[in-house]
Amino acid sequence: MKKLLIVAISLLCIICAGCFEVNSELTITDTGAVIGHYKFIGTAALTQPIEDWKNQAKKLNPNIKIKAIEQGDLRGYELVTEYPDIETFAQSASKLYLAHEGKNKGISRHKSWFFDEYDFDFYWTSSSAQTAFNATVNQALLSRAVLDTTINLPYAVDTTNADEVSDGGKFLKWHLAHIAINGGEKSMQARFKIWHKDKVFLTAAVELMLLAATIFFLIKARSEELENLGKDYRFKRNVFAGLFVALSLIAAYFLFTPIAFTAADIISVATQS
Repeated sequence: MKKLLIVAISLLCIICAGCFEVNSELTITDTGAVIGHYKFIGTAALTQPIEDWKNQAKKLNPNIKIKAIEQGDLRGYELVTEYPDIETFAQSASKLYLAHEGKNKGISRHKSWFFDEYDFDFYWTSSSAQTAFNATVNQALLSRAVLDTTINLPYAVDTTNADEVSDGGKFLKWHLAHIAINGGEKSMQARFKIWHKDKVFLTAAVELMLLAATIFFLIKARSEELENLGKDYRFKRNVFAGLFVALSLIAAYFLFTPIAFTAADIISVATQS
């Protein structure tokens, strides 16, 4: 019996080696648009689950772009979805990105003058019966199976628990194959900013004009011999200098005050019980 079990396990390992690859990739642009790119390929034994996955994705999003692909002996599909902004994406039907009560918050957004800060808090779980047989087979599956979630950001991430971080903090990857095969749960978190470039440039331009006016009236006040004109220039110098300092302090407050997310900031849909 033991020899038969070993043969069965060995055969299953050969069949399942490199049996599937699943990738879920999100690309966030500097304007806040979201492009979702998903790939699911596998051996002939997984043809039906892959077809079911494709059909379910199309049912949830009729506008999804689907392309059949081949990678060696693996067959499957690439799916692409596009959203105009993160808010629209947060309302999508994918369970990976939803809020699960007591587990995660999904997607939160905190608006500010210079940027919107986002907190991605995703949750993945899978159950698997843990027996000696399963443990041996699972290790064989895990050695070749690929199940990853990645996020590409336009700017460096502020904080994250990603398994891999590269490209200056703009590429994040979480490995989920061991969770899918062995069972368990995993939290995927990333906090980042989407900058409002127009408001940054506007604020900088106003600051430069105030500084230039301050310097101009400072020079005029020193060079003007008439007392009345000198007082007028000094007054204007003080006004523009005060405005420059005030705007600088306000800008510093918006830029450097830590963001504390609250329940009111959550924009994800909650899962239904």
